[in-house]
Amino acid sequence: MEEENHLNPSPKNHQKIHEFARNKQEGGSKTVVYILLAVVLLSIAFLIFGLVVLRIKALTLRLSNVVVRDLRHTSSSLNMTMIADITLHNMNFGRFQFRGGSAALLYCNATFGAASISAGGVGGRGRRRISATVEMIIGGPPPVNYMNISRDIESNLVRLMSVAELRGEIRVMKIVNRIRTASMNCSMDLNLSGQQVQGLSCQ
Repeated sequence: MEEENHLNPSPKNHQKIHEFARNKQEGGSKTVVYILLAVVLLSIAFLIFGLVVLRIKALTLRLSNVVVRDLRHTSSSLNMTMIADITLHNMNFGRFQFRGGSAALLYCNATFGAASISAGGVGGRGRRRISATVEMIIGGPPPVNYMNISRDIESNLVRLMSVAELRGEIRVMKIVNRIRTASMNCSMDLNLSGQQVQGLSCQ
């Protein structure tokens, strides 16, 4: 009789076996769901990391302050020294290391003064102020007369442009290395009577 019960489980034991199998199957299904959910969350995290941290943004280079020294002018010539503070802003998470660059003063799209900028760098999400001293001399034979320098001097306002460029490399967590150039293009009016710059605007 005992052997017969062993070979033919009671309905109660048979139900327990089915419940165990069902619970095991449901547990396996939940595990698969959890794994898929973890994969999706990790994918989203890596995507956000790539878009926010590894994405290389443009660098900004702007004139923040300009001081005019030793200004001398005649009816057809202009000499001065301009001390400019240039602000380099790095919005990236990696350091920007530049190999040096140059800054120039232009009148009527012609260069009349230039200065070199030493190599350096700025950390991630950081700013750096760079000082540049430019001596500008406008005057002499044509084509200066064609540029109407005499008319501008007579009006006491001389329209100038200042440009600068820094080329270097951005490195983010030893994962991303990109060559980038920070450029500056600013316009200003030199007030001869006040010996100062006004209307400074940068693009």
